[in-house]
Amino acid sequence: MLLVIAMADAYGAGFEFTEDEYIKENHCLSKYHQACLDKTPAGCYTDDTQMSIAIAELMVNESGPWNEHLVAEYFLKAFKRDPRASYSNDFYGFLVNTQTATEFIENMFSDSVRNGSAMRSVPLGLIKDKTEMLEKARIQAAVTHNSYEGIVASQAVALAVYYFVNQLGKKEGLFDYVCQQTQEIFQKDKASRTECNAIDTIDAVLTVLSQSSSLSEVLDKSVKLGGDTDSVASIACGIAYFCDEYVKDLPDFLEQDIENGPYGKDYLIKLSETIYAKYIFD
Repeated sequence: MLLVIAMADAYGAGFEFTEDEYIKENHCLSKYHQACLDKTPAGCYTDDTQMSIAIAELMVNESGPWNEHLVAEYFLKAFKRDPRASYSNDFYGFLVNTQTATEFIENMFSDSVRNGSAMRSVPLGLIKDKTEMLEKARIQAAVTHNSYEGIVASQAVALAVYYFVNQLGKKEGLFDYVCQQTQEIFQKDKASRTECNAIDTIDAVLTVLSQSSSLSEVLDKSVKLGGDTDSVASIACGIAYFCDEYVKDLPDFLEQDIENGPYGKDYLIKLSETIYAKYIFD
């Protein structure tokens, strides 16, 4: 799961908010590209994956109830040990200058309607109790995106994973399930570039999932939409990974060339195995 998220994230980062012409000329699913926004090296994942790692570690280590301070603690820990420039400039500066979870909560302007809460929510869908899953999706969103949009987007992503993990239906039923459970009217025919908006991102994710039959197609369509390509790609591929109806055909270079530092490929595989042992195979 986490490796798939990271690979899709790292590939999508090479096209994030680039011009359509650049995507047409360079997007061919044959190699990673350096991120144009922050010059993150080719094959390196972004804040999308780092915050997903923080959520996964929180799920593995903390079995009891969550609160906003606990979530902030894990976000800070993940960043401080491995600072990445792929966060927005303001949030990057905030993380650099924040030392404790208390400072984080006290100083964070947490009313954002952007998609940060959604991009880190895939692991939450493994939680077996749906009520618990939705509450933890709400809490983690509220730390940075305590808005209707931020919370419902986080819950929508978790619900999509939950739908596939628990085999509640075929992939064509996913869209209706997410809309019914969130009581939100999403789209599955989005054709415009994806903004950093929470609802717009879910529209993009549900669109590429409804129009694809393989992981490579999910990744391809996520990038071709343009805009926030890494967030859509990492979320959509992370969801599709749990459904056997999507052919697992991601190109070999994605795994061969993904970063493998202290928190790279090997760490992602190990952490995924640990979270599966606790939430799927337990």
